[in-house]
Amino acid sequence: MTEKAGYSPTDIIFDVNVLPVGTGIPEHSRYGIDFIEAVRWIKENLPGCRTSGGISNLSFAFRGNNAVREAMHTVFLYHAIKAGLDMGIVNPGMLKVYDEIDPELLRRVEDVILDSDPDATERLIDFAQEIMYAETGIGESGPERTEASGRADRSLSGVEGSGAERSLSGVEGRSEAVGTTYTPEVDRKESVEERIKGLW
Repeated sequence: MTEKAGYSPTDIIFDVNVLPVGTGIPEHSRYGIDFIEAVRWIKENLPGCRTSGGISNLSFAFRGNNAVREAMHTVFLYHAIKAGLDMGIVNPGMLKVYDEIDPELLRRVEDVILDSDPDATERLIDFAQEIMYAETGIGESGPERTEASGRADRSLSGVEGSGAERSLSGVEGRSEAVGTTYTPEVDRKESVEERIKGLW
């Protein structure tokens, strides 16, 4: 395009696919880190070109749980911007300030997005259920989860304009979703997916 059509590299935007993570399907576990690595490759190998992505797709498996989705979007943007992401499509109201995310929620979200723990999805679902219980009283809780519930309560507060949001240019107020049919193939996978459905 630059050599034959005369386009300036800065006029070329790669809209890199953002796909859901935390679905319980092993093949989906690297979608977050794959996006980040793809953005880094584009910036290193195609100098001047810009990158974009539909950020809200990432958290589709946790729709209905805004506290978790906001944390996921913020963490994802934090790492993607460091890799060179120029633009993102996300509802600005679905972001948090990275440094203000509850530390336990932050750790579990980063483990899912960066695929750094094989049990990351299970652990994030557990915490997401605690958040739902703290917010609505619906779901499971118990004495052994008191500390987690307290952290979940704190994670619901402080939803403001994000530092990650301010670091992006051209952010549109639009959320996107990916329509995907998940067919469980093993008992463990089915269990995770059923638990995710319980969060909607």
